[in-house]
Amino acid sequence: MSHKFLAVLVLALISAISFALSNTILAKFHTSPLIISIILGAIFANLFTKQTQILKSSGVVSIAGKQILRLGIILFGFNISLSEIASVGTIGVIYAAFMVFATFCFALFTAKALELSKDSAALIGSGASICGAAAVMATQNEIKADANKLAIAICTVVLFGTIGMFIYPFIAKFLALTPHQTGFFIGGSLHEVAHVVAASAAFDSTANSTAVIIKMLRVIMLVPFLFLLNFLNLSQNSGDSKIKSIPWFALFFLVAICVRSLPFFPENLVQILKLASSICLCVAMCALGFGIDRSIFKATGKKPFLLAFFIFLWLICSSLVFVKTLC
Repeated sequence: MSHKFLAVLVLALISAISFALSNTILAKFHTSPLIISIILGAIFANLFTKQTQILKSSGVVSIAGKQILRLGIILFGFNISLSEIASVGTIGVIYAAFMVFATFCFALFTAKALELSKDSAALIGSGASICGAAAVMATQNEIKADANKLAIAICTVVLFGTIGMFIYPFIAKFLALTPHQTGFFIGGSLHEVAHVVAASAAFDSTANSTAVIIKMLRVIMLVPFLFLLNFLNLSQNSGDSKIKSIPWFALFFLVAICVRSLPFFPENLVQILKLASSICLCVAMCALGFGIDRSIFKATGKKPFLLAFFIFLWLICSSLVFVKTLC
């Protein structure tokens, strides 16, 4: 059996297990298969170090962590339509943009105060401000950060996104937010799409649908965000010209949204493409998990998690101020 075939088989098997766990044992926790996949990938890599090195040498793992990742992000655009964007109006777009870019700037400034590297700040900040693990992966693809820093960023998404998933409904009810405000609050400040779906499930359909749409608007902000990384000189993509450093997959992500919005585009195909996106991202997460060394959690210290905690508080407070003032 060739190493390439074996690598494909292992990635496919771990991804399949991740989907199975997400839809069975962990279904009530609304745990994303992406999160499960990177955890299982990391466990496999640390239990079977020699076998993992063999799989990496095949080149398949590298392709999964780059090309398949980009394909998954492009296909993720089929989760969103222009009509959904229009349903929350201009205020929804402004709110989503504010939450993404203000949160990322907050992450950079706070990381500087904590004397944390720009790489860590970019990864943790993107995961919290945009769309969790998928945004972390897209940012990693641009800045070429250390795999261990990627692991820490993913951990912060899991930790604080899960905490938020449980406490947000209590905050919304305690503050007597309207269904519309609740949707804005949850969709505008929780980390993963799965976290948003889980937290908003405790409310009526208005809150639930609004939360998902606002979250999808934050996902769209991934396109200008990746260009911002280039503008801030955080991107480490190689190439002799600026054209080579443009995150083209982000533009195709935007094209996917526009194609999805065509009136004659078949809904059945949308569902297939959504599934294909999830599969691609799950495989990519598993590949990235192979690069995680468990020793990093002993050496990293408290600063990354302290940064994530401050971002978490910022997300809650800034979102509530915006919602209470303008919604």
